[in-house]
Amino acid sequence: MARDGDGSGRRQGDPVHRSSPRVRLELEKGRDGASGVAVLRLGGEFDIDTVPEIDRFLRRRVGPLYHRRTLVFDLRDVTFVDSTFIGFIVRLAGEERRGRGELVLVGPVGRVRGHLCIVGLPNLVPVYESTDDALRALREASSPLIPPSVKLAG
Repeated sequence: MARDGDGSGRRQGDPVHRSSPRVRLELEKGRDGASGVAVLRLGGEFDIDTVPEIDRFLRRRVGPLYHRRTLVFDLRDVTFVDSTFIGFIVRLAGEERRGRGELVLVGPVGRVRGHLCIVGLPNLVPVYESTDDALRALREASSPLIPPSVKLAG
């Protein structure tokens, strides 16, 4: 059994959870043979009060230099984002690229997708419809990824 960095005895790929009344964070490392890729599933509302939870969670579970790793953020269960979340994503994407990593978003829907498209975030951070599509793109493409076209509706 490959131990996770926290010594818990979880097998690599087993999810790690963090929940609060407004947000849910679940980390899955090493999925689909994409070593070095951490998939973070987010759920709930991310605003000025809850965005710092993402940073704290990643620092504890991936390490203080998580911004140098390739990350996939699964947004399918996110119901609200504000400018704090968008600013966090923009800052993190820049740090990832400087550290030779990549940040990829997956499956934003409804208002969240609309907000991300209105500010042009999909032009900076690649957005894919599924985690499998994102992992495939990371395996097959050279870095930095060129963002695919994204439609507002979806």
